[in-house]
Amino acid sequence: MSTQDSSGSLASTLGTCEQHNATISDGRWGEAVEGAGVDVAQAEQEFEELRQELSRTSRISRITSARSDAGDYDIEKHAVDDDEEGWDLEAWIRNETKKEHDSGLKPKRIGVSFKNLTVTGVGSGANYVHTFTDAFWGFFGLDIWNFIKAHGPASLRPKPPIRTIIQDFNGLVRAGEMLLVLGSPGSGTTTLLRALTNQRDGYVAVDGEVIYDGIDAETAAEQYRGEIIFNSEDDNHISTLTVSQTLRFALSLKTPAMRIHGETRAEFVDKLLNLYVKMFGIEHTLNTLVGGDAAARGVSGGERKRVSIAEVLANRAAIVAFDNSTRGLDSSTAVDYIRSLRIMTDLMHSTTIVTLYQAGESLYREFDKVCLIDSGRQIFFGPADEARQYFIDLGFESLPTVTTADFLTSVTHPVERRIRPGFEDLAPQTPEALEAAFKASRYYTDSLKEIEEYHTELQNTGHASASEFVKAVEMQKAKSLSKASPYTVSFLQQVRYLVMRQLQLQWQDQVSLRSKLINSVVIGLVFGSLFYNIKQDTSGAFNRGGILFFALVFNGWVLMIESGMVIAGRSLANKHQSFGMYRQSALALAKTIAELPLLFVQITVYILFLYFLSDLARTPGQFFTSLLLILTSTFGLLSFYRAVAVFSNDFNACLRLVSMILYALAFAGGYVKSQYSMPWWYRWIYYIDPLSYAFSALMSNEFHHREMLCAPDQLVPALGPHGSPVDITNQACTLPGSEPGQKYVNGDRYVSIQFGYERHDLWRNFGILIAYFVFFLIVQVIGSELITYSTAAGGQVKRFVKQRKSAQLQSHSTMETTVPGTATTSSSSPTASEKEIDVERPSPIRQEGPLFTFRNVNYVIPTPNGPLQLLEDIEGYAAPGKLLALMGASGAGKTTLLNTLSQRMTFGAFTGEYLLNGSALGKDFQRTTGFVEQQDLHEANQTVREALRFSARLRQPADVPLEEKYAYVEDIIKLLDLGPIADALIDYVGCGLSVEERKRVTIGIELASKPRLLFLDEPTSGLDSEGAFSIVTFLRRLAQAENLSIICTIHQPSSILFHQFDNLLLLNRGGKTAYFGPIGDNGGSSVISYFSKRAAPPTPDENPAEYILEVVGAGIRRSKTDWFRVWQDSEEKQNLGKEISRLIATRKGTIATEQRPGEDLEYAAPLMEQIKAVTIRLWLIFWRTPSFGYSVIFNSVICGIISGVIFFQLKNSILDMQSRGFLMFFAIIVSIPTINAIEIQFILARDLYELRERNSKVYSWIALVSGYLICVTPYAILGSVTFFPIFWYMPGMYMKASVAGFGFFVVLLLQLWHNYLAIWLGAFVPSLITAGIINPFFFVITEVTVGIMIPYTALNGFYKYFIYWANPLSWIVRALVTTALHDVPVICGESELATFTPPSNSNMTCDEFAGYWVENYSVGRLLNPDATSNCQFCQYTVGDDYLRQIGFSYSTRWRDLGVFLGFVVCNIFFAYFLYYVMRVVKWNWIGKLKKMVRLG
Repeated sequence: MSTQDSSGSLASTLGTCEQHNATISDGRWGEAVEGAGVDVAQAEQEFEELRQELSRTSRISRITSARSDAGDYDIEKHAVDDDEEGWDLEAWIRNETKKEHDSGLKPKRIGVSFKNLTVTGVGSGANYVHTFTDAFWGFFGLDIWNFIKAHGPASLRPKPPIRTIIQDFNGLVRAGEMLLVLGSPGSGTTTLLRALTNQRDGYVAVDGEVIYDGIDAETAAEQYRGEIIFNSEDDNHISTLTVSQTLRFALSLKTPAMRIHGETRAEFVDKLLNLYVKMFGIEHTLNTLVGGDAAARGVSGGERKRVSIAEVLANRAAIVAFDNSTRGLDSSTAVDYIRSLRIMTDLMHSTTIVTLYQAGESLYREFDKVCLIDSGRQIFFGPADEARQYFIDLGFESLPTVTTADFLTSVTHPVERRIRPGFEDLAPQTPEALEAAFKASRYYTDSLKEIEEYHTELQNTGHASASEFVKAVEMQKAKSLSKASPYTVSFLQQVRYLVMRQLQLQWQDQVSLRSKLINSVVIGLVFGSLFYNIKQDTSGAFNRGGILFFALVFNGWVLMIESGMVIAGRSLANKHQSFGMYRQSALALAKTIAELPLLFVQITVYILFLYFLSDLARTPGQFFTSLLLILTSTFGLLSFYRAVAVFSNDFNACLRLVSMILYALAFAGGYVKSQYSMPWWYRWIYYIDPLSYAFSALMSNEFHHREMLCAPDQLVPALGPHGSPVDITNQACTLPGSEPGQKYVNGDRYVSIQFGYERHDLWRNFGILIAYFVFFLIVQVIGSELITYSTAAGGQVKRFVKQRKSAQLQSHSTMETTVPGTATTSSSSPTASEKEIDVERPSPIRQEGPLFTFRNVNYVIPTPNGPLQLLEDIEGYAAPGKLLALMGASGAGKTTLLNTLSQRMTFGAFTGEYLLNGSALGKDFQRTTGFVEQQDLHEANQTVREALRFSARLRQPADVPLEEKYAYVEDIIKLLDLGPIADALIDYVGCGLSVEERKRVTIGIELASKPRLLFLDEPTSGLDSEGAFSIVTFLRRLAQAENLSIICTIHQPSSILFHQFDNLLLLNRGGKTAYFGPIGDNGGSSVISYFSKRAAPPTPDENPAEYILEVVGAGIRRSKTDWFRVWQDSEEKQNLGKEISRLIATRKGTIATEQRPGEDLEYAAPLMEQIKAVTIRLWLIFWRTPSFGYSVIFNSVICGIISGVIFFQLKNSILDMQSRGFLMFFAIIVSIPTINAIEIQFILARDLYELRERNSKVYSWIALVSGYLICVTPYAILGSVTFFPIFWYMPGMYMKASVAGFGFFVVLLLQLWHNYLAIWLGAFVPSLITAGIINPFFFVITEVTVGIMIPYTALNGFYKYFIYWANPLSWIVRALVTTALHDVPVICGESELATFTPPSNSNMTCDEFAGYWVENYSVGRLLNPDATSNCQFCQYTVGDDYLRQIGFSYSTRWRDLGVFLGFVVCNIFFAYFLYYVMRVVKWNWIGKLKKMVRLG
């Protein structure tokens, strides 16, 4: 380097090191005031800070300079464009800082100190699994007792186990410093970060002192929440928003009120958005969905992690804590990210605290201080560059190849740490001893001294830094906010931005948006056609009420899912609230505001079709009044559902509750049972029911001024004596509200007499509906502010299964029994020093060493813009006994390649040559190869032993005895050190097993199948360095001992971890090969040699993995070299092709060609064995999911009680005959919640099967469907047994055993039909979202056309002659209703009697006048045949007369039951047929895509 370059570099370096502008820039070292005496200590401290700054900047400059030096290689030949070349983060921040200073803006600078910090939480331990038995007894009394204990006197309240998570921590992190927190998973690293950032929810207690430059923790939590934030390890975003929208939303809510002169809000947001996407190299993802769940595919996992980090930085907080934020990032990107944090921390004087599980040396050097934790105890806190030597002096041995972070973490691992010779009895080796050693060291004393001096300094300056911080925060707040508010923008602005986000969500979710609008059109058409052209005479009166009732209730039904959505989105809302972005009340209000326009469109479209097709009142006033009433009632229901959700923390329980409430509101709303017929003791429900006020207003509006001609069949008597005609003055209409001698019935009188509705109450009712909407909106808004839900923190509680002795194969187990609750599991998997694989013994894993080769691998997926190639001409091989590492940038295609090589791709088209031992892959390839998913997908309600046994039972050859398979499983359990948790449930992520335990279980499940080839996708993700090393070294020993071929993707290997692999396949962006070949000895000599010839060589202590990733541009800074073309032109590429051909030829000549047993079988186990094993597993899952069985009992009992109360002890009026029909309607809706529960469970199980088990050929889809059909059958019986007695006897149905027995059998068949229906619906729909759209439509069609709500005789042509008879529920309802009404005598109520008078001066009695007609043409009877006036006629004699009018007959009940039984069998058939058609058959578009690839 020339002198000029050197001086320029020095000037640049010095320019980056401004510290404490007011002091250093004025040339004062240690002078508090100009001209005052020099404080030597302060001067030394300032000099040391400058020295560290120079050191850090010099390191960055050297690395950047080295990478820009191309060496002897011709870069111009392989150059690519780099639009961002020359962009300098440091210069940008410096320029912005100057502008802010010139504009009078103050920087936010505070540090954090903590003394005697102790955090306690719920103790980790073990519980026994709750099963259906517990739920059963809980429902019938135990839950009530538990509730009393939980909310009663303190002496009764259960006391959960309490444990200390971290204890007696001390330290100081000044503004401008970075603290690295190290420790094993579960040691307390996350807890420390949460405690330091005031995230205290979920902990039992946080004791000690946490001070933010003089501001106490309570004040900071209340007023400065958004300035002290914590970023969790998980990426929590709205998947259907783009990256740009996600970051813009965060920036908008954190845009300060005072900005650089002349800068608008939009310019501020654009400026910082551009900064963050450049910092993290995600400019290309701005218009891509974030993704991350089943709702949307989006950016890669590494890119999503960068979005999470950018969102946190968008808050511009003074103190930020990042919890393992490099998980999922490749090594180079992780280094770039930490370096960016270093620059921002230095120049913006923020305080940064980071936990990292796998920290390379280059990352470690960026930190000022390090805190090491062992089992909740602080065993070091001090300068990062002195920590290594501290532990060496204590007696621990540090190998040169081990990074500092790995060495420090290894000290906390009893197995991994090394003791220096001579220190075996001197080195502290327990957490307590290590803590005591630290407290006896100078570092502990220095730490306490630094804290005291820091507090003294704050007091001497009058807490000037805190005052400046408070002023800076106040300058950023909106003027309308109080000084104590933790938010930046005003409440109205929060609502505005939240409304904008909700509208974006609605618009971008085009599938859901179109589905909702199409649903509105279709349902409107269905209802409109069902009630098409309702007759204007009195025969249409009942149907007019029916269409208005459905118009109300259907909207409530569809909107029930909104309560669940509130709970589902709570975790993201809590995160944003902890960032100080917005109030929960603003979110509640914004969701309502944003939902109203779409809801208005949906309902208007729906009502337009429904209203005019059914020919309701055509005057504009009546139409718009009806629309207004339906809109208002729907808004009120939406507000009510969300208000309920605010007070619930359980998704399923909330849906259960609102569905039961909707049933009660609908059936007490006045249509099914009028207020007059309700007993006084529950009539209060009617008066608090919003649907009753809406229905009352709709009916009075519809029938206002309506004069209905009495239908001929309702005019009595139709004939006089001997069939003579009758004058209208001597007739009466049977419709309530009619007047004797009147041909027309007044609509207002009809609704008044029949329902008690009055026209003058319409606008009063409208006002009440508005009040309901406003009231529940206020409840929702206030409740969201006051009620918070948090998960108890402190430890993951393992749940163990109570084992029966007969279930244990003790003779084959080599482990000791562990008592649940007392076992302690190692935090790392077995290592070489613990456990070795005995290479001398006959291996249960296949001895034949497989050679797997692949050439010309290409993979293409369809996109809206045409085919997109994700993999291009990749070749390589996996040799027996060797580990092949797949590495590359985030999003380069590592997982895609792994899925392609393992033949697990089901989307898109992939081509290439795949050979095993030189031959084409057989049918058993997927079954005989293990694939360890990155996500650790498991059935949560299986134990570890059950999961391994299930894999062995179905994947090992069928001729192997079951006892031998299970004995082999016990060997695997011992090998992976899974014994202490073998009988624990795997449970859901975040519960039960730890991250590393889950990873070992995943590996164990694959090993249990005795694989020939093993694929692993990110097996070290989420583990600390020691855990990652344990896993990889275990894999290496396994490969060598069992002669396995292992292919493994890996993100951030340390130097020592990288050396465990034999070969490397390096992918560049676009799925292109950058290198394939040996890693080499002595620090990866082969791969380093390849790249150092073509780029600058690494520094002596640089991690080879980080070096090669940075060279190829895997990080934020893109390389100018096209390494794919470099590889294609290299000699190594040509040699690889020759080597693959040689290996294939050699293997073909040495491996026998005879067929292996079972090679031609897709599945190892016969179909019946698959069904048996799957059924047993599913039964245990149902049994261990007590909420499902509880739901069945809850729905049955509560629905039975609702029906029993509403229709309590029915009498014998015509209205009661109708009520008996409505009662039967309860029998067909009681199972809807159960249908939803089974469907959800089936879809989740189906997705797990298709993601993992189908690809591994564990069992066929037939076994899955069969297992579910078998397992849901007992729950149908349970539902029938608990529902029928209440449903049948409370309303006063027939007590005769034969009649009740028939009714029970009908209800049982109905439950079976519903449960089997749930399975084929789950097979049919592609996702849970689609199910939520399709289910209401399906249920409406099947339940409305059963002949109860709309009598069969009133149905229109298509529905009457096709849909009705094709509807299975029509047949079962006929059987049920006819059984309930047969031979029931009818006793008309006063309002139901038709009163007429014989002709005047005829002196005829009622019988003489109408007896001929009654006897020959009517099924009714005269109540006063001897009277000469006011003849009272009841139109029915027995219930069978009512049945005939609606088209039913008791004589056909057995036929109807037999037909329905056939439909039950059809549901079983549909379950298989639809799964095959929708999930198994591959349609021809895939073939067309493959053809396009070949032509290309």
